[in-house]
Amino acid sequence: MKVKGGICCTVVAVALIAALVVPGCAPAPSPEEGPAPPAPKEPIKIGYIGQEASPGVKPDIEVARMAIEEINEAGGILGRPVEYIVADTKGETALSVEACTRLVMEDKVLAYLIEGRSEINLALQEKAAALFPEYPHIAITDGAMDRGITDKCIDEPEKYKFWFRNWDPEPAHYCWIGDLVDFWRDELGAKNVALLYENLAWTTEWREGDPELGLPTWADLIEQHGLKVVYLEAVPPRVGMYLPILEAIAKADADVIFYVSSWYTDTEVFSKQWAESSAKDIQPVLYGGVGQTKDFWPLTGGKCLGVMDSAGDLYLAANETTIPFLEKAHARGLSMQWQPHFTYATIHQLAKSIEKAGGTDDIDAIIKAMEEIEIPFSMGTFSYESERIKPFFHSRILCDPRDPYKAYSDPGFAFIQCQFQLDGEQVPIFAPEWSALAEYSAPQKYKTPAQLRIEAGW
Repeated sequence: MKVKGGICCTVVAVALIAALVVPGCAPAPSPEEGPAPPAPKEPIKIGYIGQEASPGVKPDIEVARMAIEEINEAGGILGRPVEYIVADTKGETALSVEACTRLVMEDKVLAYLIEGRSEINLALQEKAAALFPEYPHIAITDGAMDRGITDKCIDEPEKYKFWFRNWDPEPAHYCWIGDLVDFWRDELGAKNVALLYENLAWTTEWREGDPELGLPTWADLIEQHGLKVVYLEAVPPRVGMYLPILEAIAKADADVIFYVSSWYTDTEVFSKQWAESSAKDIQPVLYGGVGQTKDFWPLTGGKCLGVMDSAGDLYLAANETTIPFLEKAHARGLSMQWQPHFTYATIHQLAKSIEKAGGTDDIDAIIKAMEEIEIPFSMGTFSYESERIKPFFHSRILCDPRDPYKAYSDPGFAFIQCQFQLDGEQVPIFAPEWSALAEYSAPQKYKTPAQLRIEAGW
């Protein structure tokens, strides 16, 4: 009887212990312990594919980080934190494709941005499209302009529907180039133009024109506005030696040198050699790149005195978000070209799109939200073109897609031309009437390079 009784007690004891570990039957925590902490929410992962050492790409990478930190400080996206993963590609196409594969397959990112080289984006696009059916995600071209990038979103929508461009395709820039040429003619008294292009995919349409859209070459457009193109050349990026070109331009009797340059063009080398050449009295105008930043002055040792470019660093309040954005970026030691403004807006627009879609599970809902959402940012408003018109669809809105010569009144592109004057001050000189910064247009402040050299005591 004792043995049986012992077995019985043991069974009862085991049964009681088992009951305690059955889910839902655990004893309540004591008041001293407090409630159990909630399980951490899975982060939403966003990546960046680009060359970290590039002076053109690094501000974009860091501004995206800044936007993600702001989102996390505000509670994340639908309560989920955002994790930021940067894939440094050294600027190489093969490494960019490899980075895309790793981010999508291993890191399981929901979305990523790609630095703004068209050649890299076009190559990466094919890999991303192959991955998309099994690994749905969003890809955003961060500044590349070649029209073919978003043509594919219409030609093969199911294959490329996840692809967006936060900048403009080449045809969109016909809406402001004529205004700039008129400024050279009317305010600078220019008659002859030397036209240099960075010889990469993003300038192809401007060099060859677009018969499909009825758009001329930029050389023809300049002549349509009453000036003569006396020198024309497509030069490789980072050509290094400009003196023979500058001497030829001087002999051609040009009044303006328009260099259609990018983040990757060595415009600092160009400016130094221009200042020492026989073309030093000819007005240089850069399309873009590091010449848009306050850092261009020390990069050239002040040799950019007189050079004109846009300026993304100036505290010109297109709206109430411009100054706070620049203050935060400058506090991080970042110089602002135009593109980081749009990179920053891209991250916030993506976050709003995920919220509108109700989460990350339905990629088609996120795509639809991205096509619909418009947000204010430091250059006006930011949104993507939703009309299925090549090559504007899924690109940032700048102009009427049915009439590329017509800029929208609030295009989110506060175009302005500034000139480097004494001590590196970027002086606003010109902005088209439709620009958000038109009030800062001040052609009376323009000074010739020769005049500025005299004032500087050169």
